[in-house]
Amino acid sequence: MIDISPLLAQSEPNKKDVPLSKIEVYLDEQQISNLKSILTQSEFGIHILFDNDLISKAFQEACTEEEFFAIENIKKVQEDILTLLQYKTLNDKRNFIHSLSESEQHRIVRAYFYIIENNLRTQQRLPH
Repeated sequence: MIDISPLLAQSEPNKKDVPLSKIEVYLDEQQISNLKSILTQSEFGIHILFDNDLISKAFQEACTEEEFFAIENIKKVQEDILTLLQYKTLNDKRNFIHSLSESEQHRIVRAYFYIIENNLRTQQRLPH
């Protein structure tokens, strides 16, 4: 099971009235191994799901954290990520990403980098 709720936990931090669902995604061993490999490579700056041009374009477009973590946008992020995770091969994942509109591609790139950032933060040791 892969839990992507840390990404979603950042959503709407000042709105206590808005409940956010915890998402649990069940993946087979190959999918888990594939996802771990993608995340491990990302820690070294190797982003195999996206080409550099797409990453660059996604971050040239202005988007505040408040906009990104708006409830409606997060719902779309959830759908995109859940769909992406269901594909077993890297080529299938890339083909799915390329099938998205430009704004959807930019949204999934941003989500990917938020997941990486959260993953790195949780791996850091707390100073004594």
